[in-house]
Amino acid sequence: MTAYRKLFSVHVQHNYYEDNLCNNLFFVPAAETLKTMRNQRWLFRAFATGFNLISEVGADLKNKIELLDTNLHFGISLNDAARFFAVTQLNETAPVKEFLSNKKIYFSNNALNAALEYQIIDGIAGDLMALSFTLPAINTEVTLRVNSTSESNLVINYDTAGLPINGPYKIKLNSSKVFEKLLNLSKLANGLYTISIKNAADTGNDLLTYKIFKSNTLSAQSLFGVLDIKLPASTAVVTETPFLISFLRKSTIWKYYVINQSGIDLDDFDLLVKDKSLDGTPNGNPVYAKYTFAGNPVPPNDPDPINKIAAAEILLFKSNVKIPFFQQVKLGLQLSKKDGGTEVVLTKNLPNPMPEKQVGEESKVYVYV
Repeated sequence: MTAYRKLFSVHVQHNYYEDNLCNNLFFVPAAETLKTMRNQRWLFRAFATGFNLISEVGADLKNKIELLDTNLHFGISLNDAARFFAVTQLNETAPVKEFLSNKKIYFSNNALNAALEYQIIDGIAGDLMALSFTLPAINTEVTLRVNSTSESNLVINYDTAGLPINGPYKIKLNSSKVFEKLLNLSKLANGLYTISIKNAADTGNDLLTYKIFKSNTLSAQSLFGVLDIKLPASTAVVTETPFLISFLRKSTIWKYYVINQSGIDLDDFDLLVKDKSLDGTPNGNPVYAKYTFAGNPVPPNDPDPINKIAAAEILLFKSNVKIPFFQQVKLGLQLSKKDGGTEVVLTKNLPNPMPEKQVGEESKVYVYV
């Protein structure tokens, strides 16, 4: 009778969701990884928030096929990408690197530690990569190297006979004031590489640094990123190694534009936005705090289009700190008007901003009174 045990699992978590479970990512094994799995008699089983890799085992509960040092690569795609990008903090903080639309994410394991490590990389490349870049005018020639985590100055150029041309490689500024180089990566194993650009003298810090993942099959797909799992050789009984991908929610400044469409004289009373929730106390939502909103006329330099199209007086209420996005809405943000000692509640629960509508570090809501 055939028996199986989990070799490892990958689970995706995100603290935007109430249950902390994230079903936005799905994983596709690269072609060479599929071949490895067939040869090892492994089964790939996806589920909503990750996948399991299951190994056929013998009566001794060890891998049926001996496990040698093995690299496995998976493309990462997204479900509901717009919502995921809107609520997810993807920037790196140490060192600071911003996630932009032309970047990819890269997850890898550190031995068998559960938490997978996150990096922003500059792309996924196939056997040939056309690199072009610009630098300040003082640079008319640069030095290029391609390095892996274990080797430096790898060969990425060959002569007409197919013989290697060793680096580092000099690149001259062309007539269009651009540095260009076709990198032949065909002899390099699939994996992560760093492209280092230094000055012509090959001294000092990098002028530019690119991180790329080389994979012919993954480069042909439209992907969010790559998962790179390195399994050490083992003859031990198969026990599950759980890997975890964790995402953090974004936070933004919340801005309420209160538009006086009724035309009443706002000089006769005050409009107020108050946080009447229990957040910030043991009885409140632990994700949120209690926030204050200062209300003022919209400044003349405010670029929001509502200031041109509303044709009405507008007050702007702005949170004192950034407020996190969370699947469970924040309640208790109250809009009221106060005339002398009398305060009338206009709205008990102002709507939360839509994450997809954020602009930079700010989220906006338009309220008509």
